[in-house]
Amino acid sequence: MAMPKTTPPHDLTLVLSGPEERLQLVLGQPGPDGTTLLASRQWTVPGQSVRFLMPGLQSVLDEFGLDTSTLGRIACVRGPGSFTGLRLVLAAAEGVAAGLGLTLAGLEYLPLLASGPGPLLSGPLHVLTYARRGLVYLQSFRCPDLTEIAPLDSLSLEQARQRMADSGPEAHLMGSGLRKNPDFFADLFDANPGYVPLDAAFDNPAPEQLLAAAHRAAFSNDSIEPIYVRPSDAEANLAQIAAKRGLDPDEARRKLEALSRA
Repeated sequence: MAMPKTTPPHDLTLVLSGPEERLQLVLGQPGPDGTTLLASRQWTVPGQSVRFLMPGLQSVLDEFGLDTSTLGRIACVRGPGSFTGLRLVLAAAEGVAAGLGLTLAGLEYLPLLASGPGPLLSGPLHVLTYARRGLVYLQSFRCPDLTEIAPLDSLSLEQARQRMADSGPEAHLMGSGLRKNPDFFADLFDANPGYVPLDAAFDNPAPEQLLAAAHRAAFSNDSIEPIYVRPSDAEANLAQIAAKRGLDPDEARRKLEALSRA
């Protein structure tokens, strides 16, 4: 008995994510009931995305006997997160899209993380990801429908404590911000027995979450605008950097502001 022929993969959705230490690449086939996962790859390579991203994509396509002509669209996590990771991943997405005439969509990182456990919970869910030492990105949602109850912001740990307290004494907390600040959050959980930490397994989106978010996204020919929320470390330390190079700090600031307006 002859086996039925299957349609070769085509018009594929590529999703790229690199706002934190883990770089993720997901390939899916859109259909009437959503997007079917074909393959995914992930690497924990902070600051080294450029070495893995495009070779990884080529490897995945080769395994299916495909080439980039089978891609139909690219979705990319646009932040907030590592400035270097975001720039590298967004640049790769823009380059591939420009060369192949593909549409693009940006995905917001903290709502994406919340979409994993959120539908199974009730009450507030605080998503905290690492920004830099002593600083986290925080966005809060009401579960299970994931209605935003506190907007995205970059906050000190004490500011984050107060923001979460404003949402009540009971909540679930998740994200890399917990893992990067263990002493602070150990004390926080001791002082707030109604706070429940979620497992580190939720610190990165699953491939299916990335594809589901891409399936809901609005694609266009416009570039993806990154979400930075806070100034980069270079901007925050501009005066010191300028002084070390023999430049006038005020003049360096004026030049930076002029470039930002250009």
